[in-house]
Amino acid sequence: MEFSPYSYLSAHSPEAISNYVNTVEFEKGQLLYQPPQYITPIYEIVKGAMRVGTYSPMGMEVCYDILRPGEFFGNLRYLNGQFSEFAKSLSSVIVREYECDFFKRITVVEPDISEWFNIQLVKRWSRAEDRLYAVRSLDAGSKVRKIMFDFQNGVEDASGRLINLQKILTLQDIADLTGLTRQTVSKVLKEEICA
Repeated sequence: MEFSPYSYLSAHSPEAISNYVNTVEFEKGQLLYQPPQYITPIYEIVKGAMRVGTYSPMGMEVCYDILRPGEFFGNLRYLNGQFSEFAKSLSSVIVREYECDFFKRITVVEPDISEWFNIQLVKRWSRAEDRLYAVRSLDAGSKVRKIMFDFQNGVEDASGRLINLQKILTLQDIADLTGLTRQTVSKVLKEEICA
C-alpha cells in the first residue's frame, strides 16, 4: 500500500480523521471550486481524475494539469491571495477533504507526512518542467505522443470502473498541456491513427 496522509493518520491519529478529514464523492464534470473562490480544503484524490487550471481573459478554461489518485490539490494559502484556479472532475471521483490549516500543520510536524508532501511537490514541479521542456523543444507530433504516453495508464473512477485517461482528455486539454492549438492536436492524432 502506498503512503498517504490518510493512512498515516489512520494508524497514528484516528481522532484527527474524524475532526479534520471528510471523504466526498463527486460526479464527472463537477466543479469542486473556481475563481473567485479562494478558500478551499486540500483535496487528496482516492479514485478518479481531476483537471486543474485557470481561465483565460476570454473566460475559456485553460488546463495546466491532470491529477490522478494519490495527488493533492487546493489552495494552501501561501500566495497572499494570488490563487485563481479551478478544479473539475474528469470522471466520477472520490476525494478526501482536509481542513487547510490542519493539512499545513501535519506537513510540518509529522516527519512521514512532511516527506510525502515534499516528494509530491517535487514530482509536480518535475512534471511541469518536463512539459515546459517539451513545449519548447519538441515538434508537434512528439509533444502529442509524449502527453498521450503520460496518460496511457487507466485509473479507477468512484464506482471502481477502469477509465482510459487518453479517452477522457479533450483535444483542448491536450492542446493546453502541449502548447499547441486544438486543430494541430486533432491533425497529429489523425496522422498517428492513419500511420
